[in-house]
Amino acid sequence: MIENTENYLDDDALTLVSRFEEMIKAETLYYFDVHEFESIIDHYIEKSNLLEAVKVSNIANRQHPGAISLQIKKAQILVDREQHLEALSILKNIQGIEASNKEILLLKGNIYNSLGKFKLAKKQFDKALNLSYENREDLLFRIALAFEQLSQFDLAIDYLEEALELDEEDSEVLFELGYCYEKIGEDEESILFYERFLELNPFSDNAWYNLGIIFNRMGSFEKAVEAYEYTLAVNNQHSKAYFNKANALANQGLFEDAIKCYTEYLDFDDDHASTYSYIGECFEKMDEYEQALINYETAIKTDENLADPWFGMGLILMYQDKIDECLVYLEKAKSLDDSNSDYWFALGSAYARANSPQKAVQAFREAIDLDPFDTTYPITLAEYYHQNENEETAIDVLLESLAQTPNCPQLLSNLAAYYAIIGDISTSEHYIRQAIDIDSENINDIFIQFPELKKNKNFTKLIKANQ
Repeated sequence: MIENTENYLDDDALTLVSRFEEMIKAETLYYFDVHEFESIIDHYIEKSNLLEAVKVSNIANRQHPGAISLQIKKAQILVDREQHLEALSILKNIQGIEASNKEILLLKGNIYNSLGKFKLAKKQFDKALNLSYENREDLLFRIALAFEQLSQFDLAIDYLEEALELDEEDSEVLFELGYCYEKIGEDEESILFYERFLELNPFSDNAWYNLGIIFNRMGSFEKAVEAYEYTLAVNNQHSKAYFNKANALANQGLFEDAIKCYTEYLDFDDDHASTYSYIGECFEKMDEYEQALINYETAIKTDENLADPWFGMGLILMYQDKIDECLVYLEKAKSLDDSNSDYWFALGSAYARANSPQKAVQAFREAIDLDPFDTTYPITLAEYYHQNENEETAIDVLLESLAQTPNCPQLLSNLAAYYAIIGDISTSEHYIRQAIDIDSENINDIFIQFPELKKNKNFTKLIKANQ
């Protein structure tokens, strides 16, 4: 993006622009040679004044109807105006005259890219490369960026890696390789290229920040914090680094440090509601419920349409056995985001404690439907049925979930427990064996959930016999 166009134009070019505008104002016709027209067109393109660029192009092509470069400029303007087919028509016509013109091939490649025809784009770019004997590395980089801008990262990587073979210390290429590998989820490769880039440019806050994002995604929270600290050492105004550092600290359970970072972030960003909500969550995790409630309330006052602080308030009120108040907040959170399975699950738990079985089951079912792979939901619903002495339905719930997650040892051991409770020892053994095959170390945890089974001799024998 050009921030100061005048820096790209010398005094002669600006004089040409003034002369052209004088001509338009006088409603007369001055002569400009081909190069002069190109300079004037470039000025208006850089200014994003495409209507004026079109006007110049039309006059230029009337004065110089055979000038290929002016026709290429016209095609470029049409591309910028997203009139791709018209631009392509011009380029195909002049390509018959100058088949080896590299700029024509590159522009055609960009058009095909914009049209989503990436194979055709690659074909045009490769033809241009075959004609490029100088500045090949620069051309490879330009092509890579063209693909990168349209999220075709795999294609971009091919050209960037070829460019890197020509210069192993090209920092721009190293950075873009790190970025492209990051975008396709190849984290280890991305880290490798960012680190090579940082060896050459250790004061790049963007590279350190991107490294932090990758480490955070990989669950390497200590390394993420270190990367964000380098980011802030280079640029203490990098607001998102404060926020992401706070998240990484919270993910390590370092809630006090996280709160400090979130508080620093408040000085930079206008999204105070979300930040106060995160601070509230940190206090909640520290069991400092009053401070949590204060921050959740502040978040709600700042943006009453943000669901998370309503949810956080609801949870704390549930911890405090204020079930009627809790339900108000949880219902509000759900109304703001009814696709969040955690909200439905919390509602189910609250309604269960409020002795509203129909609403509790409905909420638990919604949570399971929204996220059928989170086994906490069906296990909890089954336990609710068990508490109400309805083991048969509890078993049905777990069997439904088992179809989605057949290798979950918790589901299997819970099924074994319920079958033992109803006296079906044979089926109980079937599920015990499966659970132990997957996770033999934690099978005895089932007695924490079902302490009554310690007195069930048949069940305890099954556990011992299959361990």
